[in-house]
Amino acid sequence: MKKHPQLSDKLKLLYKLRVNSDYRTHADLARGIGISKQSISKWIHGSSTTLGDRIPHCQVGPISKIFSIELLWWTYSLEDFEQEVSKKITRDEESRYTKPDDVSVSFLPITNAQVLGRDKELVVLDQAWQSSQVNVLQLLGFGGVGKSTLVNAWLAHLSKSNYLGAKRVYAWSFYWQGSSSDIKPSGDFFIENALTWFGDLHPLEGTSWAKAGRLVKLIRDSRTLLILDGLEPLQHPPGKKAGQIDNPAVAFLVKELAFENPGLCLITSRIGVADLLSFENGRVRTKYVDCLSSESSILMLRTMGIVGCAEDFSKVTKNHSGHALSLSLLAGYLTVVHRGSISKYRELSSLLDDQSQGDHARSLMQAYLDWFTGSTECELLYLIGMFDRGVSLLDLKLLCVSVTIDGLTAELSSYTDAQWLYAIKLLCDSRIINQKFHNGSSVLDCHPLVRDFLAEKLSRDLPEIWRQGNHIIFTFLQNSAVDNPKTMSELEPLFRAVIYGTRAGCYEEAFDVYFNKIKSRQFSMSAEGNHHADQACIKAFFTVGWLKVNPLISEEAEHYLLSCAAANLIYLGEIKDAIGPSKKSIAWFESKGMWLDALGSAAPLISMLVAAGEIRDAITLISGLEDCVNNAENLVVKAMALNFSAYTNHLNGNGRRAKKLFEKSDETILRLDPGVTVNFPTVSSYYCKFLLDTGNNKAALERALQTLAWRKQKTWQVSVDTTSLLASDLLVLGLSFLHCGDYPNAKVNLDKQVDLFRSADEWLYLPSGLNARATYYIKVENYPRAEADLKEALEISQRTGARFGQWESYLNFSHLYLAKSDRPSARRFLAKAMSLKGMSDYKFRDHEIGRLRDSLSQI
Repeated sequence: MKKHPQLSDKLKLLYKLRVNSDYRTHADLARGIGISKQSISKWIHGSSTTLGDRIPHCQVGPISKIFSIELLWWTYSLEDFEQEVSKKITRDEESRYTKPDDVSVSFLPITNAQVLGRDKELVVLDQAWQSSQVNVLQLLGFGGVGKSTLVNAWLAHLSKSNYLGAKRVYAWSFYWQGSSSDIKPSGDFFIENALTWFGDLHPLEGTSWAKAGRLVKLIRDSRTLLILDGLEPLQHPPGKKAGQIDNPAVAFLVKELAFENPGLCLITSRIGVADLLSFENGRVRTKYVDCLSSESSILMLRTMGIVGCAEDFSKVTKNHSGHALSLSLLAGYLTVVHRGSISKYRELSSLLDDQSQGDHARSLMQAYLDWFTGSTECELLYLIGMFDRGVSLLDLKLLCVSVTIDGLTAELSSYTDAQWLYAIKLLCDSRIINQKFHNGSSVLDCHPLVRDFLAEKLSRDLPEIWRQGNHIIFTFLQNSAVDNPKTMSELEPLFRAVIYGTRAGCYEEAFDVYFNKIKSRQFSMSAEGNHHADQACIKAFFTVGWLKVNPLISEEAEHYLLSCAAANLIYLGEIKDAIGPSKKSIAWFESKGMWLDALGSAAPLISMLVAAGEIRDAITLISGLEDCVNNAENLVVKAMALNFSAYTNHLNGNGRRAKKLFEKSDETILRLDPGVTVNFPTVSSYYCKFLLDTGNNKAALERALQTLAWRKQKTWQVSVDTTSLLASDLLVLGLSFLHCGDYPNAKVNLDKQVDLFRSADEWLYLPSGLNARATYYIKVENYPRAEADLKEALEISQRTGARFGQWESYLNFSHLYLAKSDRPSARRFLAKAMSLKGMSDYKFRDHEIGRLRDSLSQI
């Protein structure tokens, strides 16, 4: 029998793992103990007088001391030897790490401390954290399989080792969002909270994009473990945009960390993050968390106190497909109702073997409700489930005493503190809700699958409780909102309130909150708003697609909502969906003699048609609105009609007419007092762009600076403002500085307008912003940045179907490659620009295209 089996492999393992970095070869080891390299070879292979795989007795001690291992380990099998060495390395690493500077994991959902059957996943987590190559790790799996539990268990393991070198550990969970909920969680709220925690002095300042940029820098400042749990509420569901993060700031954060990250960003979600596909080259790793094996499922049930025969355990785990949440709920039910007897599972109908979240837990949840029916605990469960996220015990008590609702708050309203605590404990013991403490306050919550089921149950079987419950939360959220909200975190209670109002059937009241408090009676979002949050509100009023509004809404409110929906869809780049509601609202407003509202609905549509490459349709629409403009009898409206007509004429190549119309329009816009009520936004960027395109750079800069002065002075010209207008004004200001040779100011303003377009999800107009900044980068010969902006602009334009953005990008790509002396690529992109359908009608760049062709025709 060999005394030190597989000695060669053991030594190679020690060298490979750098157990002692000074010893990496047999030669290093031989020098260290004062023998020849050939002697080590004899230990391994043997000789005519000695056996192989045997270290001389006098050398075992010195060699073991060099590698700080036990003498006995040499006698182990290679597998056991490797296991002991790995444990030693882990112990050595753990002992040398100091505590992190700060840790925040309280936002993670409460889960069981013990995790079973996840050894492989835990190894992947350890490897990702210790790897210098992996920047982002995605844990993907069906809702309720135990992703959050796995993360919590891993963090508990890391905490024992001072988080293995992490300087900061920050966790945030979006998990409260159920899949069927209409309410979008706020990625901007997360960004602001994270900035505060990481020490940013002004977390509310700047656009969402700028905030995300600052957060990236703070995270990169040290080795940080960032955990984004339950990201799916911020992602698009399966479909064309499946997995894309719809919050641009969070998308930017994740992509930047995927590109460069000294630490690790850990994401859990039900679907993969599409924004990370281009980084799947080692920098981003994906691990799928499957359902538990039969053995692990049985072990989980037994550790939760369930008892019975092996056959019953086997049948139960098979029926429940190893779904961790279902098993946990089952164990809670059996514990409370049947003293933990597995045999009683037969009294439940089988869970549907279906991958939809509500169906997966429906039978089991119904059994819970049957058990609690008629009890105060059932009221409490309903009330907690009606909230879209965790709710404080104090708020629940206040709601219960404010309104008495049979079956929801009636019994709870008279409860003593002790009775509240008992009811909460019973629900927690049955694992249908969880409780945590935040800043000393008790917060109650339930899993999204539970919440989705309760919403379905209440709305279908107990509609009056559903209606009244939503109504009290509608009122509660309105009362919790601040006056004149500006930031997304301040607007969020109102966004949520609108959803609850519609669920309560209070459509007119919800519309009042939406149109007057959130939108300030404008069809477009203000400069503080967010178009995705806006869309969530608008959707709550629609029953089918974007054309049919709930019949309980008044006819006037219906068409205001159609117009709001159209403007929202336009800004988000959903061009095809926007046309129907836009035309329907314009026609109705005209039929009712509501001329200003008709024009307010038409303006975004005209801009969209221009961006979509339909300049002829835009000109036709403007012409068809002449009677509407005249009937409005408003000087500012007439000026803007001239402005739009001038711009489309300019794009169509009719420069002389455009000049006359712009100058006539500006006669009104430059007045100190227009003499009429101003309830229509003015547009300065079109005229400035015309001046730049026609070579009047100095005049363009003066006019752009004039608009900037109006904003600072808050004059009538900017009394009605939108994100798009502000960003567009900064765009032309940046280009004006660029053409006048002031590169620093050009860069500042071009960066600002891109950030602003991004922060407000202005996907239709962001490509123009990126193209504008790309021209700056081409001018200063920063070709990599120019190419990056043009690639993004082209990608967005192709996704939205905005041919104008594609055309601009192709032309600017041609300029870029010409500047880089890559004529074949320049010709290829020019050819693409010229072949785009409908773009031959955009003649304002014909001279530029002619010069480009001449340059490319030269040898």
